[in-house]
Amino acid sequence: MAKFTKIPKAQAPVPVRQSGRLAARMKLYEEHIMSVSAGEVGRLVPDRDETARGLALRIGRAARRVSRPVKTWIDKGVVYFEPVS
Repeated sequence: MAKFTKIPKAQAPVPVRQSGRLAARMKLYEEHIMSVSAGEVGRLVPDRDETARGLALRIGRAARRVSRPVKTWIDKGVVYFEPVS
């Protein structure tokens, strides 16, 4: 089990900020979530260097960031998602 301790804030390292590239990718997935309306389904086809599971995880995380729950599923290597009311 992990060992928990408390330290003064001055002794803690500074949080690492996300890179501009990562922030841009996160924003892109958030925009995908916001663009899909009720009655529509988003479809993501992975590039060669991506997996369907990885895309589904990114969509799920983006949905939580924008407080818009989605249902995701994978069929034949393609990721689908739809808003959940």
